[in-house]
Amino acid sequence: MGRKEYDTRQREALLQFFRKRPESCFSAGDILKEESLSLGQATVYRLLSRFAEEGELIRFVSPDGRGSLYQYKKDACRSHFHLKCGHCGRLIHMDCAFMKEMEAHIMAEHRFCVDNAKTTIYGICADCGGCK
Repeated sequence: MGRKEYDTRQREALLQFFRKRPESCFSAGDILKEESLSLGQATVYRLLSRFAEEGELIRFVSPDGRGSLYQYKKDACRSHFHLKCGHCGRLIHMDCAFMKEMEAHIMAEHRFCVDNAKTTIYGICADCGGCK
């Protein structure tokens, strides 16, 4: 088995791991502890970075601010904003008319085009006690 085939197999295994868990976020440490994957540390960091750059994964700042979390990016995620709970890590998809109006306002009034695929608003979800 050649090096390229090995790299492709590792890449596909990691991508499949995320595809099977589209609502979950994982750190590089989480991936390294995952027994179903046998990937080295350098490979995990390289692939996570590459997947984020290619738009396969969304990269978030971890709640403690010390690292990154990654989540599979569905195609639909490119067309709306996201809310990210800083406590539980839940990602809420904001595909609503108000956010579309806000996006139009930003473009019309401020001449600025928002990149929805990279726009995330951080806070605390109601399940974690936010907005009491």
